[in-house]
Amino acid sequence: MALSALAAVGGAYACSGVGPRGVPVVFGDQTNIVIYDAAHHMEHFIRNASFKAGASDFGFIAPTPSKPQLNQASSRAFYTLAALAPQPRFRGGGGFGGGRMMAKADRSQVEVIQEADVSGYHATTLKCPDAHAINDWMNDHGYVSTPEVEKWAERYCSRGWYLTAFKVTDKNKLLASTGTVRMSFKTDNPYNPFYVPKTNIPINGGGTLRVYFVSVGEYDAHIGHGETWQIPSWTAIIPEASSALLAKQAELPFYAVPDNAQVETFVDNNFPRPAADDIYFTKRPLAMVSKKPAGSPQRQIPTPAVVTMLAGFGLFAIVRRRQA
Repeated sequence: MALSALAAVGGAYACSGVGPRGVPVVFGDQTNIVIYDAAHHMEHFIRNASFKAGASDFGFIAPTPSKPQLNQASSRAFYTLAALAPQPRFRGGGGFGGGRMMAKADRSQVEVIQEADVSGYHATTLKCPDAHAINDWMNDHGYVSTPEVEKWAERYCSRGWYLTAFKVTDKNKLLASTGTVRMSFKTDNPYNPFYVPKTNIPINGGGTLRVYFVSVGEYDAHIGHGETWQIPSWTAIIPEASSALLAKQAELPFYAVPDNAQVETFVDNNFPRPAADDIYFTKRPLAMVSKKPAGSPQRQIPTPAVVTMLAGFGLFAIVRRRQA
């Protein structure tokens, strides 16, 4: 998820950002964790990002394919996975996109699904099939949209996705790293937000995006369903003790991290940048899977009741319009 300046007078975000006229909001380096439970089609998306803003009221918007469960998480989860790293072998890059202004639509089409305060944000999840209506909702609630943001929103509205707007509650944080957020949701296609408005792309180059992908088996990462995004910098089996600790730090039940899971670490040193779509993870055919070290520990897990949680999110920054 990246931020992009939204345009004329304000900003919005769905892996994009905006602010008052002439006041940009941009993301710095970003590290995400994607935990995917293929058996239950559940993704748990955990993000930790820094950003800069010249406005006193800002935030971001994140798309998910189904209604997300919102929760805080501990930033220690990132250290737990980083500690498993062998010597890195590879490095890679990232991306996102732009748009045009649309006519207004009936804001009654926008359905507010839920509101919650989490990790220093006030979050509002919206469901709307029309990007024009999202534009009206933003303007009616003190945010300013732009053509780029509308185009960004149009992509997800047309797919029937949900948009969750996060607004930073501490208006004094013009340079901040807010609390860690977890979004859990149902999906058959695990993903990491990557497509953002072109106004979110820094003129002088981007930073680094690091994604820890946790699941059973080896996965390839693609932008959309086409080009390869990155090759894993390193891969490691997650020991039982680390798996239990990760679940605790993510504030998940211990069985939410699949048994025999491993972590693949993808690093993009040119993020954000233009891209045609988000990043999707596809399980590698068994014949192509590299041989695993023998003797990896097996967890004894009782069959749990199905826990309803929802997954994956892409973000774009939103800045609140100054009131007259």
